[in-house]
Amino acid sequence: MKKNIHTHALAFILPVVLSSSVGAVDNTVINITATVSAAACTTSAPASIPINFALSANDVAAANANSAWSSDATISLSGCPATTKSIDAVFSGPAISGDTNGFQMKDSAGTAVTTGSLQLAKSADSTLLTNASGTYNVATASNAASFKVKARMHSITGAVMPDTYTTAIDVTFNYH
Repeated sequence: MKKNIHTHALAFILPVVLSSSVGAVDNTVINITATVSAAACTTSAPASIPINFALSANDVAAANANSAWSSDATISLSGCPATTKSIDAVFSGPAISGDTNGFQMKDSAGTAVTTGSLQLAKSADSTLLTNASGTYNVATASNAASFKVKARMHSITGAVMPDTYTTAIDVTFNYH
C-alpha cells in the first residue's frame, strides 16, 4: 500500500510540474542601436592660434573693468563631407575663481594670476565662450566652416600689473 500511495502522488505531481514548465515562456528582446556619426572635416588652422593684443594698465586698473576686444582670429575647417551639416566647437580652459566668464591667465614667469582673466567670445555678437557655455555651432557651407573669435582682458580685483599674460584654451570639434 505504501508503494501505491507513492505511485498515486507521483502520478498527480508529474503532470502539474510538466504543465507548469510547458506554460512558462521567457521573452528576450534584442535592442539594436546604430549610431551614424558625421565624418570629420580637415582643420585648416595651425595647432596653435595666437590672439595678440596690447592694452594699457589703465584699461584694467579698476575692479571688473574690461579691455577693448582683440582683432578676430579664425579657425577654419575644410573638406567637410556632404553629410556633415553642422559643427560644434567646444572651448575649455583653466578656470579662475572670481570670473566664471573667463579663463585663468599666467604672467610672463608662468605663474597663475588671480587679479584678472582672459575672456573669449564669438566675434559676431560678443557672446562669451566659457567653460560652462563654450559651445559655438556653425552650419557648413560649400563643405567648409569657420569660427571667428576674439579676446579681451578682464580685471577681477583692479590690480592687474603691466606684464605679458597668456592662457591656453582647448577647442574640441563635434560633427553633426
